[in-house]
Amino acid sequence: MSDYLAALSKLYRLQAEIGDDRYLYSHSRNSAVIRRQVAIFERCESILKDAHIVLDWGCRQGADACMVRMLRGAEVEIHGCDVGPLEYRAFYDFSGLKYSQLTHPYRLPYDDSSFDAVIGSGVLEHVPIDSESLKELYRIIRPQGHFIITHLPNKYSYTEWLNRRLGNPHHLRLYSLSEALNMLIHHGFLPIIFGYHQMVPSLSSPAGGVFDSPFSNRLVESLFSLNASLEKLWPLNKLSTNVFVVAKKVEAVNG
Repeated sequence: MSDYLAALSKLYRLQAEIGDDRYLYSHSRNSAVIRRQVAIFERCESILKDAHIVLDWGCRQGADACMVRMLRGAEVEIHGCDVGPLEYRAFYDFSGLKYSQLTHPYRLPYDDSSFDAVIGSGVLEHVPIDSESLKELYRIIRPQGHFIITHLPNKYSYTEWLNRRLGNPHHLRLYSLSEALNMLIHHGFLPIIFGYHQMVPSLSSPAGGVFDSPFSNRLVESLFSLNASLEKLWPLNKLSTNVFVVAKKVEAVNG
């Protein structure tokens, strides 16, 4: 984790020098926020080791694209897309991604079977029509290619429950792990790796107050070392903040 963590931490600092951004601040205010990005990427990175063309779908600052670049070096071509303009220069320059600004609710500006792998980190829950987006992703991923979903908000998450009751930002659309798996199967993707991630809160959602205090941030940084063990602790892990799925595109067969 140390290489990824050091690189992303530096990029967040560089981007902050370019311009103030509340979203980036909330996703870099303590090391636990960045470590959760790294931790789930490392659980899925084996799928990307042979990928030559990768899309960071809904990339925002492109943290996953940066880690793909570190993993694969010059051997991978990386694309990124999102609804906003190109603005996270520090991250995009590091990853070398080719950015496209999206103008349609779900259509993507790529040819059929363009990508070996697509990463969607905290994206599916925000699209207008998730089923239409999944159809598009199926179209642009090559046969036997992979779709990696991370940071998909868990329907039974204790942090989502707390944020709703405290009036903090929260997700309107939540998914159980079984719902996510069934949804992918119905859209042509065969889940091959899946589970729960992020048991220890990172305090990226609350807008201020005690959650912006140095003490609170140091506390979650120290507790995050327990996260990997808690993610494996059934049935407690069913209350995790997120679920993740790595799925393979499959085609219909006769018989």
